[in-house]
Amino acid sequence: MSRFIGLFTASEETLWQGVTALLSTGQTVYITDEHTLPQVRAALSVGESESGSVEVVSSAEVYLRESVVRARPVVDALAHRLDELPARPVTVFLEMTWAVRTPSGDIYLRELQEALQQLLAERPALTVVCLYNESILLEDQLLLGLFSHPVVYAQAGVRPNPYYLPPAIIRKNDAKQRFDYWLANIDPHRAAPTPALAKDPVAEKKAYPVEKPFQKMVAQTAEGRWKIRCFGELRIHRENGELIDWNTKAGSTRKLKTIFAFLLLRGEKGATADELADLLWPDAESEQQAMNRLYHAVRYLRAVLNGSAADTRQSSFVVQQSSIYYLRLPYDSWIDLPMFQELCFKGNQHLTDGNLEPCKICYESAERLYSGDLFNDIPPKYIDNNENDWCWSKRTWYRDMYYKLLYSLARIHRQMGNLAQAIAYADKALDENPNLEEAHREKMLALAESGRTDALHRQYRIYVESRKKFNLGSPSDEIRLLYLNLSRNN
Repeated sequence: MSRFIGLFTASEETLWQGVTALLSTGQTVYITDEHTLPQVRAALSVGESESGSVEVVSSAEVYLRESVVRARPVVDALAHRLDELPARPVTVFLEMTWAVRTPSGDIYLRELQEALQQLLAERPALTVVCLYNESILLEDQLLLGLFSHPVVYAQAGVRPNPYYLPPAIIRKNDAKQRFDYWLANIDPHRAAPTPALAKDPVAEKKAYPVEKPFQKMVAQTAEGRWKIRCFGELRIHRENGELIDWNTKAGSTRKLKTIFAFLLLRGEKGATADELADLLWPDAESEQQAMNRLYHAVRYLRAVLNGSAADTRQSSFVVQQSSIYYLRLPYDSWIDLPMFQELCFKGNQHLTDGNLEPCKICYESAERLYSGDLFNDIPPKYIDNNENDWCWSKRTWYRDMYYKLLYSLARIHRQMGNLAQAIAYADKALDENPNLEEAHREKMLALAESGRTDALHRQYRIYVESRKKFNLGSPSDEIRLLYLNLSRNN
């Protein structure tokens, strides 16, 4: 029986039932990420017992709370902890909810799963049980977890996993290889050889892909994945963490960023030379002058992305076909926009269902991604374009989503009894937009529940004055009635 087990749970009850059933008679290490240390200790009655000894540690102790989770530091820290234990069988339980918090969590989840399987191969006395919370993890992360484990724990016990895929097939993410492997499990006569672990350095850089709604065209390059942050300043990190430097001896940094952002949002549609020239040089003396400036800017953009001033006519990243420019990214590049959107939508689903803790995790993860307005360092003259609204509406839409998650976090913390945090999130929302009615509502409710009557009255006055200042008229009936009811009860 495999020692790499997947445990998928939709409730606390099924989680602790499964963990208890898989407790070994040797040493157990439980790495908690979603739950607090006291919660786990209470659920498992931690200590010396007939099931052996159980040690509970925080995921931070094995580097699973870093802003970016890398497999090697995690596995090294885990191996070091295992080396300090007595020489007997060890079972490690690992909560996988960290994958929601880290950017490009799908990629790092795949890397960690593969590294854990290598650790298991080196340690015959080790068993690893990965715990997947179905209400918190994203759908792609759950599927990746299902594909990675030869066995899963079911109500009837540990069972072979018909959807298991070897690491090499997961890494390549080739549909035909998945088909061949699964079909071979049904019909041995159709068996296909399992690909060996990739040794080609280019293949080694490929990883389980994440959603790329803007970009489906892949660059033909050995460059590793990029991490692209569009909120706030446009930033691109290469795979080794190096930040791409936009400064050039010639060529305007802001124009280069505008071309990149425009092509990124256009995706497969691309952009004509005329569109780009009209966007950047609408007042050029002639069409030819605008085109010459565009060719000059594209040349320097290619140099910036290539990382050198070498021949840029054959750039892998900015290509021109039939007078249309396209942006191509390295194979598994990550973009913050789709992750932010998915976390907001997932959190809203949990909020609608009344699942506060999973919603809080999703919203707090989304909040960390939002570091400012979309492409905030691109000049307004390129954004506020009446003839080509390529960014302004999207910027407004993302900003509204950010406002909503802030006052939703205020509501969640209030309902969970964390009144100070509820007030802090309401204030954060009002700092962004002083006329957010939902934020005023949440702050007044939290102040009332805290028994801070004077602060409640002051907050209502602030709300009324803000409405006057921005010519929004009298207080809304909803807020006025809420204030009257809260005042009456305090």
